[in-house]
Amino acid sequence: MTRTGEAAEPTSVVQVRIDSQVPHLDRPFDYLVPAYLTESVEVGSRVRVRFAGRLMTAYAVATDVTTDHPGELRPIERAMGPEPVLTDDTLKLVQAVAERWAGTFSDVVRSAVPPRHARAEKVNVSACTWRSDPGDSESGDSQPGEAEVGDAAWSGYGAGPALLRRLAEPGSAEPIRAVWSLAPATDWSNDVAGLARAVTSMETGSVIVVVPDAADVDRVLAAIPEAVTARAVATLTADMGPERRYREFLRILRGGVRIVVGTRGSVFAPVPDLRLIVVWDDGDDSLVDLQAPYWNARDVAALRSHLSGCSLVVGSASRTVVTQQWCETGWAKSVVPSKETVSSRAPKVRAITEQDEARDPAAAAARMPHTAWVAARAGVADGPVLVQVARKGYVPALACQDCRTPARCSCGGPLMIRGRSGTPACSWCGAIHGSWSCSQCQGTRLRAMAVGAERTVEEIGRAFPEVPVLSSHGEHRLLTVGRDPAVVVATVGAEPVADGGYRAVLLLDARAHLSRPSLNAQEEAARRWFSAASLAAPGATVVISADNALPAVQALVRWDAPWLAARELQERESASLPPATRMAALVGSGEDIRSVAQRIRTPHRLLGPLPDPTRHDQDRQRGLVVVDRREGPSLSRELRAITATRSAESKGRPVHVHMDPRSI
Repeated sequence: MTRTGEAAEPTSVVQVRIDSQVPHLDRPFDYLVPAYLTESVEVGSRVRVRFAGRLMTAYAVATDVTTDHPGELRPIERAMGPEPVLTDDTLKLVQAVAERWAGTFSDVVRSAVPPRHARAEKVNVSACTWRSDPGDSESGDSQPGEAEVGDAAWSGYGAGPALLRRLAEPGSAEPIRAVWSLAPATDWSNDVAGLARAVTSMETGSVIVVVPDAADVDRVLAAIPEAVTARAVATLTADMGPERRYREFLRILRGGVRIVVGTRGSVFAPVPDLRLIVVWDDGDDSLVDLQAPYWNARDVAALRSHLSGCSLVVGSASRTVVTQQWCETGWAKSVVPSKETVSSRAPKVRAITEQDEARDPAAAAARMPHTAWVAARAGVADGPVLVQVARKGYVPALACQDCRTPARCSCGGPLMIRGRSGTPACSWCGAIHGSWSCSQCQGTRLRAMAVGAERTVEEIGRAFPEVPVLSSHGEHRLLTVGRDPAVVVATVGAEPVADGGYRAVLLLDARAHLSRPSLNAQEEAARRWFSAASLAAPGATVVISADNALPAVQALVRWDAPWLAARELQERESASLPPATRMAALVGSGEDIRSVAQRIRTPHRLLGPLPDPTRHDQDRQRGLVVVDRREGPSLSRELRAITATRSAESKGRPVHVHMDPRSI
């Protein structure tokens, strides 16, 4: 029962965590449990308590404790919901994530447990007994896991059969941790489905699949139709309505599914008997939470694997530096395509070479060099051709024709052109700039700094008047295209899958990808290129508008992303950059940043503070605290304590802590 205000003798003491973002309240508080709530309140229960005169939500984290509180304890007002919403494993994970990223329990638990919806609690869910059919073989006498070991989706990887065999073994003593680089001309969702089937071929065991966005969720669901039909799958995405999301959460909590597929928050899903977590495309920014403490789903999955002993497979079209470090330290095994697979299925990559420049002097600077046009004409005669561009819009960035200074509005926003006959306008405030003059040289002529997808569609349409030209971007994303001749112009991440693969792939704006002022510029460029090139048909031509001598281009030519990641990791280690070191970004006023840094006792270096490049507010600055990687946990603990102390003292303005920022 959950009655409020009924007179009854309290029977026990429970510790709760208040759902509050105030740092100095991030600790357990003792409350009495009235007799009538004894059966309703247990570890993981969501309750309502009165705190500082206000009725607040809290989570029970320990029961039957001995209190050392000198005063009188308040009773819990009521329990929320019929069951605990935090399992023991999830509670440990939430606490570990808060410590790892120097955040608060409240910040993390909001990602792990969706808001309560009373109507969703009425759904009756029974435990799932579904088991995938491992065989479906003609002989009908296969043993669990045999069909998965022979699954063609993983036969192209050197260690693929062994990986599936171990996942299908009941009672494996050691967890499997693997980093998998996608084979060319391969649908990654089929590989993920093979992993899920290997685990669910056993009588027990559950799987969590974490992907960047809802479109990727749909691809995974399409690859496991038998599990969807049997209602053995639950989905958790950010765009779900509150009732549906809570209903799916309860299905998982009550053991109603064996496979969970979702976006970053699904890494906390309370599945029973978790055997495997699969994270796809771990370098995608969508897997990083946008709110404090800015955890990364890949690293949360690794932390959960460590805490619970479940297996972990992280996959990508390329390879991130972090997962390469896992492989080199022995924490994870590398799974790569076999030489035979690369030889038979990899595309033929053409980059801009010195010979191309000598034959076509404009090739190095042209948006679509002659080599790309030739490949497009040959490819479109046989089927679809993909053109990857960096940005949407028509002309998304302008600069002075004379001095190349970026053109900006009086508000500070960059100027852009929205259409063919459009007038330059501010992309922030929308002000029209019919007459413009450069603040540096007073020039009045503008030039395009970047060309968007709409302008590219227009140019290709003129070059191929008889061929359909399709556009795919964030607001209008195509998921699939057929085998008929067509040119598909897509922004990064919005490339549709072509039936049978693309006959040619053109990677434009390659130099723009590499010239981004970011530590991860080369890693991100490789991720984008490998992702698009993996959509090509076996042996198709891929043209990239970058120098053939660049390491990232060479990795694409050889289809060897781990080589590039190992090279990048070595360079970062020699320069003492992440992941060889741990960093914490402190954002606030310069005075407050220095005040926080002075309290840190862990050996460290403070870089800055300087104006924060990620914010437009000039008063906000950012300092980077750098420590040896082994000192990372110590730094996180200290920053949590310092933040709580400053909050309790009410001294200075808040300083936001961001552990391991992607943008440095």
